[in-house]
Amino acid sequence: MADDINFFVNFAQAIKAKIYVAAPAKVINVYEKTADVKPLFKEDGEEHSLILDVPILKHAKPVAAGDIVHVNFTDRALDNLSKQPFDPEFSRIHNITDGVIVGVYDI
Repeated sequence: MADDINFFVNFAQAIKAKIYVAAPAKVINVYEKTADVKPLFKEDGEEHSLILDVPILKHAKPVAAGDIVHVNFTDRALDNLSKQPFDPEFSRIHNITDGVIVGVYDI
C-alpha cells in the first residue's frame, strides 16, 4: 500500500514542479520595457536558460543588468495583452515564458 501512495505523492510533486508561479531571477539585458532574465532556481540540478523579453511593470523600474528581480508567471498566456478584455488564444497555463518582473530585490 505504501508504494501506491508514494507513486501518487511523487506524481503530484512532478506535476507541481512544472507549474511556474514566481521565482527570483538575475537580469541579463534590459530594454525599454522588457528584460532578459535567468531564473536562479535550478530544475533537476540544471540551470534554466534565459527567459527573453520579460515585461517590467512600471512600479518595478528602474531595472539594471545584474539586478536580482522577482518574476511572477501569469495564469494564462500574455500574447494578446491589451487594455481591453482579451482571449489568451493559447492554452499555456503558469508557463515560464509568461513572466512579468514585479520588483527588484534589495540584496
